[in-house]
Amino acid sequence: MGDLIMINNEKGAFGLPDLMKAAAEVLGNGGLGSAYKAVMTNGLSVVVKRMREMNKLGRDGFDDEMRRFGRIKHKNILTPLAYHYRKEEKLLVSEYVPKGSLLYVLHGDRGICHADLNWPTRLKIIKGISSALGFLHSEYASHDLPHGNLKSSNVLLSENYEPLIIDYALDPLTNPSHSAQVMFAYKSPEYIHHQQISPKSDVYCLGIIILEVITGKFPSQYLANGKGGTDVVQWVLQASSEQREQELIDPEIANNTNSIDQMVRLLQIGAACIESSPVQRLDMREAIRRIEQILV
Repeated sequence: MGDLIMINNEKGAFGLPDLMKAAAEVLGNGGLGSAYKAVMTNGLSVVVKRMREMNKLGRDGFDDEMRRFGRIKHKNILTPLAYHYRKEEKLLVSEYVPKGSLLYVLHGDRGICHADLNWPTRLKIIKGISSALGFLHSEYASHDLPHGNLKSSNVLLSENYEPLIIDYALDPLTNPSHSAQVMFAYKSPEYIHHQQISPKSDVYCLGIIILEVITGKFPSQYLANGKGGTDVVQWVLQASSEQREQELIDPEIANNTNSIDQMVRLLQIGAACIESSPVQRLDMREAIRRIEQILV
């Protein structure tokens, strides 16, 4: 079976036997595979993703991409710890992040974590995500999709609400038909209408997250069947055309009246990121520049 190959030793070294002995629980099934939480005897908690649809590259190419992951150093990107290669199944091991995803804290958790999502925290999250994307777009500049699967379920939150993005740069590893089914960038208008993808597909995904964070609404764009959630694209574009952006802001942060103008500016950046034509859409560098100019 081979062993685990460590690509990031920050949390210490471990092998496949350590994982096999660990107490494990199923976290769920995502588009790219199933995820398990494992607590090892030394107390380290990890997430193990089992992925079956990753045979686009042979063994050497896969190893190269994994080692490249291990070299990523950015405070808003979760660098994997280890991987295991078999032709029919790959394991990717990362540190477990207890607070969970932005999706969960924003929509699923109505406890203290949700209450902490005030305007400064939401802005900090968006700035962290955009900084991580800027890094990936520079590091993986040759990729059509430097991230490829950016959505709020793939943004984890640290103890102090720093965002940590996951599931990035996997498109070159994933079987193409599977990528088109499960990766969020393939829901951009240019893919739906013209079967095209580009780095601007990531910008579209960033736009959806910005609108989600500012409005507090769950985007229907995340759902495969389109049933449920709010079509944030249509909702925001219509309100923007009527200069009613202020009405879209999540009531839970709208009481921070001193910052309403800044919230509207961020909403407008989100709207510029979801333009249906990639030519008219902001590019990543300009989106980041505008986000960085917004102050609490």
